[in-house]
Amino acid sequence: MKKLLLAVSLALASTASQAITIGQLSLAPAGDVVFSGDTHDVISGATGGTYGQLSATQDTLFTVTFIGKEAANANFYISNGVQVANTSTTTAYAGQSFSFNVAAGLIDFGFGGSGTATPASNLTNFIGTIAYIPNNGSYVDASGNPFAFLIGFNDSGSPDGDYDDYVVGVSAVPVPAALPLLASALGMFGVARRRKTLA
Repeated sequence: MKKLLLAVSLALASTASQAITIGQLSLAPAGDVVFSGDTHDVISGATGGTYGQLSATQDTLFTVTFIGKEAANANFYISNGVQVANTSTTTAYAGQSFSFNVAAGLIDFGFGGSGTATPASNLTNFIGTIAYIPNNGSYVDASGNPFAFLIGFNDSGSPDGDYDDYVVGVSAVPVPAALPLLASALGMFGVARRRKTLA
């Protein structure tokens, strides 16, 4: 009986640690979090989420859309510390999007509070301060498609743990490696056809 219980426990543990893949984005879970303190003011009805690491399954155009924030100052960083939607110096508005070409593998991004000059941008440094929040389909990108993942940041400026100090939705569109080659081939085909027509 003990062996059976151990086998079931191991099976459940391995299932819980399996990656969640949506489109070109894959989340490797690292534990669950129940939001505490205040209620989540940005994502309606959010009570908890998942810690983890977000990766691109292939080279992709990664789009980050600002959904909202509770904190007075919070910033978002991506791709070697490039700062976007710096809400401590500019006004980010709901629905504002930023796109980046990212390579397959762990996506280098993070959040920071006001005055953070050089944030630790690798995602591995943010387990515990960001949570992936379930999207019931209500939160969509500019094309009307649900975001692959909703991500909430919990800064150290307030005692609550509801991960709504800065919230973004993320999505990705594949960037096929063959696309530039295809475009150049079509261009050459057009030139050859034009020359043949002129001859």
